[in-house]
Amino acid sequence: MTLRRSLTLLFCALATTAFAGAKTTGGVSLKGDRPAQKRAKAPLGHVLMRHLDMAVAIDAQSRGLEAQAGAVSSRYATTRSISPGSPYFGGTQRNAVDGNLRNYNETEVEAGLPVWLPGQSAAMEETVRTGVAEIDERLSQRRLEVAGLLRDAWWSAQRAAREVSVARSRVATAREIGADMTRRVELGDAAQSDALLAKNELLAAETELAQAEGAEKVARVNYQALTGGAPPDGALESVKPAGDIEDHPALRTPIAALRRAEAQARLVEATPIDNPEIGVFGRKEHNRQYSTDTTQDIQTDQLTNATTVGVRFRIPLPTPGRNEPRQAEALAEMTRAQADYEKAKRVVLAEIQAARANLAAAKRAAGIADKRLAVANEQFDLSRKSFALGEIGALDFYRVRQLQLDAQRSQAAASVNVGAAVSRLNQAQGYAP
Repeated sequence: MTLRRSLTLLFCALATTAFAGAKTTGGVSLKGDRPAQKRAKAPLGHVLMRHLDMAVAIDAQSRGLEAQAGAVSSRYATTRSISPGSPYFGGTQRNAVDGNLRNYNETEVEAGLPVWLPGQSAAMEETVRTGVAEIDERLSQRRLEVAGLLRDAWWSAQRAAREVSVARSRVATAREIGADMTRRVELGDAAQSDALLAKNELLAAETELAQAEGAEKVARVNYQALTGGAPPDGALESVKPAGDIEDHPALRTPIAALRRAEAQARLVEATPIDNPEIGVFGRKEHNRQYSTDTTQDIQTDQLTNATTVGVRFRIPLPTPGRNEPRQAEALAEMTRAQADYEKAKRVVLAEIQAARANLAAAKRAAGIADKRLAVANEQFDLSRKSFALGEIGALDFYRVRQLQLDAQRSQAAASVNVGAAVSRLNQAQGYAP
């Protein structure tokens, strides 16, 4: 046996032993390229509720709905008032400037207010109550929408983090293989082209890592923008049991809108005319007139003063031109709310069914991806041994390595897809803690 042959066998044995048991810089296991880096302990438990509270607190639409609820509830003050409108106070002053009543003047003062029609106050209070309830349901629906935004941003960040993990392990393995390839070239057991192939793989891995780290930072920033600074760390949620479909926020909102439309129709029915007005007035009349009777020896003044107190009222009359458009509008609103409810129910049932099917498919795909990665890891270990013994070339070795990388990416994506499918199912079922 030649000296070169002996050195080659010795080097191959040492390389095989090192490949089987060594770990790369950063704590990444070579076998299977599974990350083993020590990280800070993630907080235990589900974070959706806490982050959702933070996101809703800074959500513009939620704050707008809260302000709108205050505006609607302020109408309770009208329903509890003695009058549906504002009282009024008025008066007139008249003075005669020509004619027989040369010194006549009149002063009148009046005060009044609109009055409720029978049943109108109770009907208006019902519209206020149902209006506030509708906004409460819209707030619940908006909370569910914000939960959907959080879930999408969360799993985008998790997917980016898994891609970074795969890219880091690829860099670590590429560096170790490249160092081994350099030693082989120096010993004359490999061609310079093999070393260039290893260097090319390392550069490609580093490029992928840089891109993945940038994408991860962007995803984390987007999530923190939704929550006001909370990072996407921890356990988001688990599958929640299905509840009553009628308790879904997307269904409660059109139901509340229908109740409000029905209350508005009752108010229209209770208000066939504009509110009557009633008032009281007082009038003071003063007239000082010179007598022009020629039969009187001496001209004297004639005083005709009077004080009057009275009641004045105004009652509008119902007309089809006033009432029929109001009644038709109220009926149209009820019809629209009923149609919205029926449509929302069909959509919710379809989304739940689709989300359940998607979760089942994601779990099956994740199981297959795990098996594929196990096969790829075993195949890669064998190819390493064969490459160390010179049984296969560098091109064949890197072809097997590429299969393993594809399996790692597939397994990482499949595991994230399972979590995303869980969140999608909870979202479809209307779960927003």
